[in-house]
Amino acid sequence: MTVTTNGGTREHRFVCALCGDADRALRYDCARCGGPVLVDAAAVTAGDLGPAGLGARGPWRFPALLPRTETRVSLGEGDTPLVPLSFVRAGPRPVFAKLESLNPSLSFKDRAMAVGASAAVDRGLHGLVVASTGNAAVSAATYAAAAGLSCTVLVGSESQAAKKLDACRALGAEVQEIPGDYSAAYARARALEGEGWMNVSTTYRNPLLAEGYRSIAFELIEQLGRAPSAVIVPIGAGPLLRGIERGFADAVAVGRAPRPAALVGVQAARVAPIHAAWVRRHGSPGAGGGATPAAGGPTLATAIADRLTGYESHGDLTVAAVERTGGAVVAVDEESIVEATRRLAASGIWVEPSAATALAAVGSGAAAIPGVHGADASGGLDDDGPVVLMLTGHGAKAPALPAA
Repeated sequence: MTVTTNGGTREHRFVCALCGDADRALRYDCARCGGPVLVDAAAVTAGDLGPAGLGARGPWRFPALLPRTETRVSLGEGDTPLVPLSFVRAGPRPVFAKLESLNPSLSFKDRAMAVGASAAVDRGLHGLVVASTGNAAVSAATYAAAAGLSCTVLVGSESQAAKKLDACRALGAEVQEIPGDYSAAYARARALEGEGWMNVSTTYRNPLLAEGYRSIAFELIEQLGRAPSAVIVPIGAGPLLRGIERGFADAVAVGRAPRPAALVGVQAARVAPIHAAWVRRHGSPGAGGGATPAAGGPTLATAIADRLTGYESHGDLTVAAVERTGGAVVAVDEESIVEATRRLAASGIWVEPSAATALAAVGSGAAAIPGVHGADASGGLDDDGPVVLMLTGHGAKAPALPAA
């Protein structure tokens, strides 16, 4: 564990996504209209991206991309491997997998939690509270322990997260299983916000957290030697996708990329509120790729099974981020999720079904996804540019697949 001083250096404000009301103090909801709050960061320049200091990794290698903190809590998150997937192509394009499943707690959430734990220490808070389908819970418990903070974990009973909850308990967190789905746990976490606790639920509830994902864009550009044509991202509410989108906007601003990658958000068809919103705005599922959303029912992709009940506007933030890149939102069915999970395992990459949705998207209507097959009229993407799959969580914490 590393806890040092002088973390992020970027000046920022907290701005309501609906009415534009701004404040320099951290807040979860807009005081004026109750809308979701985002970070409004100062413009970054090439000169800001200097040396980050000896031993810096992941998000902390790019402190100018992060909100200013005096504390840096790190367990070596980020700088995850990027590996070619020789058994699949997206049309003429090579496909690579970004193994976010190899972060310290075995999911992409660690980039966000490093920022959240650092901010909590800065503020002298007692602990972290998190609503989760499992991965954020383990990550919060991990980084709370690293920072010397308490942690309360709230997980919906529908999340099938037994292995993840065992990990949270081993890390010293208090675990509460809430009847229902993620949205029920999220409502309970909001009720526990207050003096001494920081809510690190990784929807858009805490605007600081998604800032930790900006570094992914810069890592991809370094690892590929160029910006990818497209990045396919499993999404629940979607802050990971929006954080990557903001990172590519930074990369374009400092001249490290000519244009942002097209971002493709993927949901399981059985729980796909953002895909449904995309279809309402952009036409039939055939126009956007992927499966037709199914009405309810359980999904193996539990880590992204977020119905957004009570915070539906969070999905609009993700749709807007996708639109800014000329990408799309798709949904994939259970059969394709199982097949993709097994296909990755057969190649030596063990991920949970939610992560495998990224591969499932390539084979499920991906021919219609802008930026994945053929040039996008607005972005002029190169036909041979690489496509990256964000493999977000490890299989070690997931329930076993149904027998073949």
